[in-house]
Amino acid sequence: MMAADSAANANDIHTFIVDGILKNGSIMDSFERKGKGKRSYSTCPLTHTETKAEIVRWVCVNLRPFDIVADEGFEFLMKTGQPELYIPSPITVACDVQLVLRSFVNFVTQGYKGTIGSSREFQHLMTKEV
Repeated sequence: MMAADSAANANDIHTFIVDGILKNGSIMDSFERKGKGKRSYSTCPLTHTETKAEIVRWVCVNLRPFDIVADEGFEFLMKTGQPELYIPSPITVACDVQLVLRSFVNFVTQGYKGTIGSSREFQHLMTKEV
């Protein structure tokens, strides 16, 4: 996130972030925790954008339903100590996951001449409005 903020333009973002993902060959690797030892946490609250990004990552990696963000227990855990914390709606999470998926598919298929996504489910997913 800091690399994107400090980049001068979109080409710099691509160089710092996308090329980094390509080096290790797996998008799942980009979600893995780096380093060893105990995980550390920031004392600064996340921005709305960071919160949405972390929830999208968590929902995708852990195969959670979109409506988990509307669960009372989830809200209680998230807002304990930070009652003003922004929690996106299930519709927002679904739209953001779809946006990430579309961006990833577009990125992967750039320059590909064959056919991808001939199944009806895939085509429906890519054209469905959430």
